[in-house]
Amino acid sequence: MHRDVEAFIERAGLLWQRDGLPRIAGRIFGLTLISPEPCSLDDIAETLGVSKASVSNDARLLEQMGFIERVSMPGDRKDYYQITPQSLERSLEARVERIRAFQDLLSSGMRLPIRHADVRERLEDHRLAFEHVVEALGEALEQLRSKHQSESRR
Repeated sequence: MHRDVEAFIERAGLLWQRDGLPRIAGRIFGLTLISPEPCSLDDIAETLGVSKASVSNDARLLEQMGFIERVSMPGDRKDYYQITPQSLERSLEARVERIRAFQDLLSSGMRLPIRHADVRERLEDHRLAFEHVVEALGEALEQLRSKHQSESRR
């Protein structure tokens, strides 16, 4: 495998790990993201240099999260995995949900009996910033959905 491809896959793993998810899951996501064809568990394990059991567990997690899907090949009993067509949309939706949960926390903080103006301003600044982020992500999500809908009509 090319060194740049390995670096890309590893970066994906590190990003997922930073979000509290298994590093191998991120590496599987990175690999399937750039693979033109579905990948078998054996291929994934060999490419990533990890056990088939680890790949199986993390592939199942990614499948449950909606980022990859299991597919079959005619005449082959193995399971293969590929990126779902909606993986980007699901990723954005998940981020929006996490931000909204943080917004709820900020709103409850604003209802606390805090009299310090600097603390109230800090809470309001965070709330306002995240409101704009949710709005921008929502617009991006709608544009992506519109693009996919118009492409599917062709």
